[in-house]
Amino acid sequence: MAETSAASDVRSEGEFEFIQPENPFAGMCIDDTTFLQDVEGRSSCTRCGKSRKFFCYHCYVPVAELEQKLPFVKLPIKIDVIKHKNEIDGKSTAIHAAILAPEEVKVYTYPNIPDYRLEDDVVLIFPTPTAVTVASLFSGSCPKVKDNYGLPKGHHIGTLLKCRLNEIVADPNETKVEDRSTGQMTHRYPVRKAVFIDSTWSQCRGIYKDERVACLQTVVIQNRISQFWRHQKNSPRWFLATVEAMHQFLIELHITAFGLDSRYRGLEHLGYLNFPSEKVVDSERGCKEKETGPYNGQYDNILFFFLHMYNLIHEYYEHHTLRAYRRPLFLEDKYRKQLLEEKQKEEEQPKNSNVLS
Repeated sequence: MAETSAASDVRSEGEFEFIQPENPFAGMCIDDTTFLQDVEGRSSCTRCGKSRKFFCYHCYVPVAELEQKLPFVKLPIKIDVIKHKNEIDGKSTAIHAAILAPEEVKVYTYPNIPDYRLEDDVVLIFPTPTAVTVASLFSGSCPKVKDNYGLPKGHHIGTLLKCRLNEIVADPNETKVEDRSTGQMTHRYPVRKAVFIDSTWSQCRGIYKDERVACLQTVVIQNRISQFWRHQKNSPRWFLATVEAMHQFLIELHITAFGLDSRYRGLEHLGYLNFPSEKVVDSERGCKEKETGPYNGQYDNILFFFLHMYNLIHEYYEHHTLRAYRRPLFLEDKYRKQLLEEKQKEEEQPKNSNVLS
């Protein structure tokens, strides 16, 4: 795995201080991407014939030169991506997953999408007031989110979500979701398919309101510091690129089902992910060996192209100079500061009026 040229960066928000690591992908089981640097020129797509560098972002296939070199990934569930029509295909990280996990990942352009009202065991990875955690998919409990994720009344939860895992608490009057429990629950997954919306946060609202999508149980993943280089205005650092969100959901799903290998170090630079200590297990299995073993990087290669692009961009730009990495960790700190400034201005106005009189 190629090392980046980014300098360490410190960002402090409230009580949490995040130090940007020299290599945020250290410890992950991602294959070496350096051979991509040796690809010269462009090749014709084997399906549509258009000129492409590494893969065709319309046909979702790699160029012929790379077909035998890429680290394809086998995923435990199916994944559908609903892409907004204004999202540029060549810039979408969801395409990375479709290339590297072609048997499980399908990409649809809205409004041409499946009707999920006709499918069972499908969830939508999207933050809403009724979203449940990955762990609760297994337990059947419905955790209650504290006070609209701590946001001011009227703010859109999809654009300002800020909750950490430990801020989601069990409702003392909790209800049970449809009983999925069997004696083999710990040996299978409670969902068959996960759906992701690939768009900016301002664009995704219209897709979420579609009845074919709104019928799905929503799931919220843990906070994680994004390494995406594309800046989104008024978004915190833990708003993930689509392929990052897929990776996060997959590792949470696997760890909840089969545990986390104590030797795995790929989570150490992602922020403040929180897994119960009983989920950490000792294992003699090697990296990516068993689908049913504790997590030890089985799905990390879904970030293969993402890592290459990250390294490429950091060859030309210092990490701290890119706007995407200067975003606040939590937007509520920004709004609290704004409210405090407005309050101070209001208190100063009467004083100024007395002086003028």
